[in-house]
Amino acid sequence: MNHYQFIGIGLLGLCMAAGCVGKGERINLNVPVASGAGEKAIAMSSPTVAIQPFEDHRTDRSHLGIRHHLWGGESHFSLSRGTLSEATAEAFVDYLKGKGWNATVAKGDRPTGADMTITGTLIDVGVDATSGIGQTALHAKSRMAVEVQNHTDGSHVRETLTSSGTNQVFWFDPEDAQDLLNELYNKNFEKFVADTKIDGTILKLRK
Repeated sequence: MNHYQFIGIGLLGLCMAAGCVGKGERINLNVPVASGAGEKAIAMSSPTVAIQPFEDHRTDRSHLGIRHHLWGGESHFSLSRGTLSEATAEAFVDYLKGKGWNATVAKGDRPTGADMTITGTLIDVGVDATSGIGQTALHAKSRMAVEVQNHTDGSHVRETLTSSGTNQVFWFDPEDAQDLLNELYNKNFEKFVADTKIDGTILKLRK
């Protein structure tokens, strides 16, 4: 093997390590996924909760973020299926079920039979990845507004949930972006549960 072949192999290896292949492609992510979804929940007495698909008010709803390649060019992160509005509601339901809540995704604009209805707005959700020599830096954010309508007394509970996170990897894999964004979703869900309490069939903010 001559000197130029060694150089070519070295450049190819550097390119792969920096994550500069596949420019312009669509990178599918499986988000959001609730942590512990599918685990056996602890049985508890709880009111019935209907969660509506979240309204998507993000500035750019065409993708979930951008991967910037080392030597120019971009790829876009996208959902593997469905819409982020529906996926967020489904993940929220899975998370609450894992905590023993009696939660379901609402069917129709006016769900009947539920003790409370949760609606939400996606304000800023996404993940960006920037590749450098031998590393890729990831930055993610998740900001959403949640409103609970208690049907027993007509009261409302409102809360804005915000989280952000970073990570740095040598070998970039789409799962790195996927895992970081899912982690932030679960932090937001965790904060909602920690900040609220159930009083009979009514949800209230903890003081």
